[in-house]
Amino acid sequence: MNATLSIKQRILVGLVLATAFLLVLAANLVDRRHFSTIQHAIVSIHDDRVVVQDFIYQLRNHLHDSELEVVDTDRLTTNRAEKISILLDDFARTDLTRQEALFLERLRQEFRDLASQIPMASLNIKDDNAKTKAIKHIGGIKKTLDSLEEIQLEESSQLTKLSEKSLKVNRLLSNLEVGFLIVLGVSILMLIFQPITTLYPIR
Repeated sequence: MNATLSIKQRILVGLVLATAFLLVLAANLVDRRHFSTIQHAIVSIHDDRVVVQDFIYQLRNHLHDSELEVVDTDRLTTNRAEKISILLDDFARTDLTRQEALFLERLRQEFRDLASQIPMASLNIKDDNAKTKAIKHIGGIKKTLDSLEEIQLEESSQLTKLSEKSLKVNRLLSNLEVGFLIVLGVSILMLIFQPITTLYPIR
């Protein structure tokens, strides 16, 4: 067995190592992209979905209190509209889908309309029409909140699926990298220790 590498063997080893380096580098870049996708999905689930669920919960509480104000004048508060406006502004600063933005704008208008209806319904205690109109309007707001809540669930589900898909790709790439490195190591050993006459038979 000739222990000395020929020029052709050295070239082959160099090509194999260069190919290995490029493939590992490419796999690493793909890994980074998928990890970035996972990180973005996790942050988005919290900042744009979990936090928004809390906004919707608080808005429901304010809506419930507004409903009580319609039938009980003693419950009238002056700063509720301001609190609702702050919640809606915070909601608007999250990463909204197109459908979500439309529902949010509708919700903002519905709360503005409700703010003008509640005092009328409360002051006109005997005016059942005003109260009925306000209660009906509150029912419409509840439906809008329900729609926004459904969007949070759908978007959270999609982000979770995206994260799972990226994790599966990362696992697959890791397994391929390990397999490739094993094949690479065996190939280099064969190039080093296999007799030159076997690799390049003399004709």
